[in-house]
Amino acid sequence: MSILPRVDQEFKSLIPPLLEEEREQLEQNILSKRKCHDAIILWNGIIIDGHNRYEICMQHGIEFKVEELPLASREEAKIWVLANQLGRRNLTDAMRIEVALLKADMLRKKAQKKQKEAGGDKTNAKNDRALLSKTSKPENEKVHVQKALAAEAGVGEGTFHRYMQIKENGPPELQEQVKSGKLKIGTAHRLLTKEMLKQLSQADKMYKFIASIAPAENDQATNNHISQKLIHLSAQLQNLINKLTTIQSTEFNQERSRNDPA
Repeated sequence: MSILPRVDQEFKSLIPPLLEEEREQLEQNILSKRKCHDAIILWNGIIIDGHNRYEICMQHGIEFKVEELPLASREEAKIWVLANQLGRRNLTDAMRIEVALLKADMLRKKAQKKQKEAGGDKTNAKNDRALLSKTSKPENEKVHVQKALAAEAGVGEGTFHRYMQIKENGPPELQEQVKSGKLKIGTAHRLLTKEMLKQLSQADKMYKFIASIAPAENDQATNNHISQKLIHLSAQLQNLINKLTTIQSTEFNQERSRNDPA
């Protein structure tokens, strides 16, 4: 090996980790053949694909091949890593969506950087905005972007929407279970909806309870305290209602799109 591979944590963090059984299977395959079949892919001597293969080979003294990719920049290398991950079969749907979101964000920042470096063509930008306002609506643009992201991740639009609602509204432990594959996105989404309905019911009961026990006449401090409690609970109720409305309307639209004839 003429090139000594280097591990860069930024690149390594872009790659979803293997499950324990997947790592063990990979190690067994390499050890059984005493050979690493796939080359370690490098950019400027940095590993951009094959971190697990590299670690296993180094641990057991097994030789491996390297392949250097002539990518133009660190940014291009990171985008390549993400695009390469989307071609893998071992990713959960949640991981695929996360990779697609990260890739899209990088491409957006890259485009903004190029526009800034070029000074930004204000005339073209103005014409583009005018054309957009004539040909489409903002909500339609959002739908098109989400459709493209779902396709990039290789999942259905319904799956994409459900995951995004879990990502935005679900507790961290639920999100982690979905990413690891312990829970399917549909199952987690149903659990989230059930939990939010429970929270809504509890908040509603508390609001009614506080309102019912409030005496008809109080001193100003007590009145202010009760009012603040009711305002807080009212805001909590409205927030939960808004979230549930979004989730349930998405489910309705997805169901309608499945039932509508092509």
